[in-house]
Amino acid sequence: PDHMVPTYLTPLDRLPLTPNGKIDKRALPEPAAAISHGRAPRNPLEEALAGLFARTLGAESALSIDDNFFHHGGHSLLGARLTNHIAVSLNVRLTVRDIFEHPTPARLAEHITALKTAPAPRKARPALRRRTETERISS
Repeated sequence: PDHMVPTYLTPLDRLPLTPNGKIDKRALPEPAAAISHGRAPRNPLEEALAGLFARTLGAESALSIDDNFFHHGGHSLLGARLTNHIAVSLNVRLTVRDIFEHPTPARLAEHITALKTAPAPRKARPALRRRTETERISS
């Protein structure tokens, strides 16, 4: 399954072992991030998003606009952090679902532009209320 495929692979000549012959996990090298060969940002929004992606992921080098957030070690918690960074920096409110549906800076920039040009009102959920034990819950 996709979720079990490692994000990074680091080839080793041999695994470091402890004196007992077990793998010494502390002696393993840190995995190296994949080198990006994608497109450079085409506008200020894509540039800002690529920077926020790199900042959130802790990437040492800049990411391209085609780099997938989840292919560089992103997950749902980092996605939530990214939405917060975007809200503070760009004053745009996104959900983690938006990050899953638009995982590259280019696609997310297109989504944000579409939100700004044709803002679709989000349907508010009804307020929570306390129910009695005998009251039936309906969908």
